[in-house]
Amino acid sequence: MSICPLRNCLFLFIFLLSYQQASSFSFEQCNVTRSCWFHPPECAADNLAACQSGVEWQMLPEGLFLQLEAKVHDLDQTRPFYAALGFSFNQRMDDDTVFECVVPHTGDGKVQISFNDETFNQVLPQGSSVLLTEGTTSYVDGVLTCSAKLLLDNRPLIDNDTQFMVHDLESGSYHLLFARGSANKYTLEKDIHSTNDGQQFPWMSDEQVSFCRTNCSSPNLYHIGEMRQTYNVSRYWRYRIAVWHGILLMFAWWVLASNAILISRYFKPLFPRNKLLGTAVWFQLHRDMMILSVVIQVICVLFIFYQAGWVWYQCSYMCTSDDFSKKMHGITGFTATVLALLQPVFGFLRPSPTSSIRPIFNWGHWLVGMFSWSVASATIVLALPMGKTGLNRLYGHVPNWIVLGYILFFIACNLILEIITITSNKTKIEGIQPHRFTVGPMGMALANLNTPIKDAPIEVPKRTKARVTVVLVHLIVSLSVNIAFAVMLFHALWSHSP
Repeated sequence: MSICPLRNCLFLFIFLLSYQQASSFSFEQCNVTRSCWFHPPECAADNLAACQSGVEWQMLPEGLFLQLEAKVHDLDQTRPFYAALGFSFNQRMDDDTVFECVVPHTGDGKVQISFNDETFNQVLPQGSSVLLTEGTTSYVDGVLTCSAKLLLDNRPLIDNDTQFMVHDLESGSYHLLFARGSANKYTLEKDIHSTNDGQQFPWMSDEQVSFCRTNCSSPNLYHIGEMRQTYNVSRYWRYRIAVWHGILLMFAWWVLASNAILISRYFKPLFPRNKLLGTAVWFQLHRDMMILSVVIQVICVLFIFYQAGWVWYQCSYMCTSDDFSKKMHGITGFTATVLALLQPVFGFLRPSPTSSIRPIFNWGHWLVGMFSWSVASATIVLALPMGKTGLNRLYGHVPNWIVLGYILFFIACNLILEIITITSNKTKIEGIQPHRFTVGPMGMALANLNTPIKDAPIEVPKRTKARVTVVLVHLIVSLSVNIAFAVMLFHALWSHSP
């Protein structure tokens, strides 16, 4: 039987002691004198090794006692750490009051109150000074711990301009949100938490909690076991849905719709004796490309709302420019899709070629189409700074210049084709409209759209090769832009969510 040397035994004793301290999440008072919420769900009294963080609270005559505890060994060890508890109405990080602590490796930490408005967090120094008392922080053996009393009766003392940011906790029920992360070593300002699947992503309670001191109709003690880190789709798939959403919608609008617009406006006089699946070549191409574009749009919009939990993004009080872009992206994108859906309906209801209101329909159809294309292009611009794409974050303003370049190129293609059309139709046969050719039953060009009202002598199309060349060049450029953005989006995706 061998006995370990004194020095080695002492080292082993200290190691075991420190391990026990780092894992010492206490369940003794849960549902007895305190309420508890530990993460992840596997964390239990008989499985302390699985515990990563926890929240304990207790109702007192003067208010609410809160204690946060979190392991931080998986965070950046060169920077301060923070733990935060949010009180939310809807399991989303919007309009939430937050109790938090920021703790450096050495020196004093901070216990404070802040407010979340989607991706923006604002610390409330005045509110913290009147609401919090007996605040303590510590960082021992890789475990951050902090606690304080929240004086609920002092809420009326908060300044009027920020009082709405501190919820009256006794007036309703709240989901709890828990986050941990790193902070600036000089200012102790918090970084955004991890945005990838894993232990560092925030937790949210499925159960709503009430905070009551007297005459309580609901339970005053909780031991929360049901929790989640996302809604109905994991972050892994939410990022991938967002990336494919961007790639496919850019293809739908800038490849399919853009080329369909050019074909519809400038290909009518071309190939007058040819048919494609029984109808004029230009009309068949235009219709099929636009139908495919609309189908892709509808699928992409449904999937992006599904991954967002069917919730419309809102930034209530403190929208930054990026937050505003995200909010407007949803509005303009939805508007463009609705307008695109209306176009085939309008086409089905179009009046006959001899109707007096047919010119009004023609102009209206064109205007709605171009307006929806413009709104869709603005939606693409608004997507560039969004977090899930990461384009501006990784590539600076390069994506913006590519987008601007393509939009100007599309306008230039329209101008060139318009010049070709005008200059090639200075001498036209009477009664023939260069934009209104279809194939008649005798192989003659018809003077009216899709209806054999009368056959007209076919004017020999001029500068056909020039028109086809411009559209083919546009097709190549639009596809190249789409492929370039697909490469950038996948690179951004794999950089943070491999």
